[in-house]
Amino acid sequence: MKPLPFTIERLVFRDDPTVQHLSFEPDKAGENNAVQLVEVLSSSPSKATIPGYFVMSNAPPNIEDAYESDPQDMENAEQGLEEIADHLYRIHQQSATAPELVIAVHGYNTSRGSVRNWYKDIFQYINSYDGAISSYANKVFIGYRWPSENVEPGRLKEAFSALPPLPRDLLIGGVVGAIALLILQLFPVARTWLGFVLALGLSGLILLGALILALVIMRLIVYFRDNYRANNFGVLDLVEMIRLLDQKLVERRAKDIAAENPDHPDASAAALNYWEEAPEGKIKLSFVGHSMGAFVVTNVVRILSDVFDSRSIQKDPTAEIGYVFCLGRLVLASPDIPVLTIISSRANFLDSSLRRFAESYLFSSEGDIALRIASTTANYIAFPSRTQARGYRLGNVAVRSTYQSRQDYGIVNLNVLDQYFSPGISMEDAIAQSPEKVLDWLFLTHQRSAKTRCLTLADLFKDQTRLNKDRVTVSDFFTFFDCTDYKDVTFSVRDQQRSKTPQGILTRAKAKGPLRWLDYLQLTLDYAFGKRDVHGGYFQGEFSQQMLYRIAFLGFTGYLKTLDSDSKLAYDPHAALSKLHMQCRDKGVQGLLSPIRYRVDIQKHNLQETKHEMLEAISKDPAATP
Repeated sequence: MKPLPFTIERLVFRDDPTVQHLSFEPDKAGENNAVQLVEVLSSSPSKATIPGYFVMSNAPPNIEDAYESDPQDMENAEQGLEEIADHLYRIHQQSATAPELVIAVHGYNTSRGSVRNWYKDIFQYINSYDGAISSYANKVFIGYRWPSENVEPGRLKEAFSALPPLPRDLLIGGVVGAIALLILQLFPVARTWLGFVLALGLSGLILLGALILALVIMRLIVYFRDNYRANNFGVLDLVEMIRLLDQKLVERRAKDIAAENPDHPDASAAALNYWEEAPEGKIKLSFVGHSMGAFVVTNVVRILSDVFDSRSIQKDPTAEIGYVFCLGRLVLASPDIPVLTIISSRANFLDSSLRRFAESYLFSSEGDIALRIASTTANYIAFPSRTQARGYRLGNVAVRSTYQSRQDYGIVNLNVLDQYFSPGISMEDAIAQSPEKVLDWLFLTHQRSAKTRCLTLADLFKDQTRLNKDRVTVSDFFTFFDCTDYKDVTFSVRDQQRSKTPQGILTRAKAKGPLRWLDYLQLTLDYAFGKRDVHGGYFQGEFSQQMLYRIAFLGFTGYLKTLDSDSKLAYDPHAALSKLHMQCRDKGVQGLLSPIRYRVDIQKHNLQETKHEMLEAISKDPAATP
């Protein structure tokens, strides 16, 4: 049997009766000791309401570290796949609610220990802390790790030794040249023509050495190396896991058919027909992607999307993936993908795959220094763009505001949706009549000039949208939460502790307008000294954690229902949306609600019909991606 390209461990609570016979390592400071990782074969399945698993690609950080797969690890991985498939199939057969598989994917520059703790925190949050999520037993959680590595200055020697001979000689020559130039200045010959020629030659040698040193530094920040591993290992290994789960779920149905009718001529074909003819009963596949994890997630979906699907060819891509899955929710936090991703354009290679999701959400911050410096600088080399602004990442997009008072926060387009998106008007006409489109609300800061540093995405991509500025775009499928000015207490589920006073979670939350260079300098220092996590603070703020995890596991309607606390009254989506608006406003979050979410979750229209209507509107524009 072909070795599996990943390992699987089970997430369990330390006090779970199924693992009482196991011995665990002593508690470690800073780690989530309430949740443990155990081998799948070491105990029976967990008693947690929402089963959780830690799936890790076994691709090595460096090719020299490659090793033969351990038979025990492979047996655990195979049994883990069987167990996950058993959970999903059992829910499918016994529950009135369709089963859901939620997969979280971490970002760049992340060690195994920090990833493991994040997934432990999610497991604890959804099972023991948030009763609104744990009350639903139709879900399975997977935390997926691809082979990322940490930025470690101690690897400088390794980086030097890995240099090819000529670049290494140039670097050494640059160092020698710098020393020689310094010594030259101590002698009178430096002020002669000969000294000038020598200084010129040494300066050229120093310049070449500096270029090689820049390459060494780029290797040390591991961005390109992580990008390579994410693309060639992380994406493909996750695709393989989903493909195998799809296969095992088909096999389970075929086994049941054969058991019910031993004389059935082709149980496998009947099982395929069963899954194909039950679109409402398919297993929902949802993703939470942080940073470069968004790159992994979107490319996984791109590969899993069936290019021969007739509806996709006709520009009406289906949400179905494989035989048993359908795409549910996509939640991206500080995504390290191009800002072009939310534009309908031939240059947007993710256009057709992102439109397949039932729900799409973006959590972003204008002050995300990790994306603005490391990612944007790296993509200056690799991303095919002539202009500075188009090289920025989607996680740096912000929602426009007057910044005059807290009244400007909350769901900023709520009045527009109420006024122009009446139930009787088509989505295409409503978007065309709306005075401000989604792209008009979104902006980037990219210049130091006070007049030009803010640029809306509508202006940025006006060349791509020049045929019809009122048309529907991929951005209309997304709901945006701009957390630039988000102030809240931090909350740690592992310690069950909150900070005493609210503070800016991702920035200093000054709410004084678009950030300036001094703000970015301050945030760089805050990030460097651990004062605030400008890149991953969404998973630390109490309100942002609740919103992100409830949306990921419950969907937008499910989340709104948790806000409608009066059980004596019938659920009112408009009232619940107003509560969300007030909560976002109080916390300094600017939300931009997708027209689809308003039409489906608030006005209660059919999702498939609404999506089809939107896709039809997009397909009318020749500039849209085929």
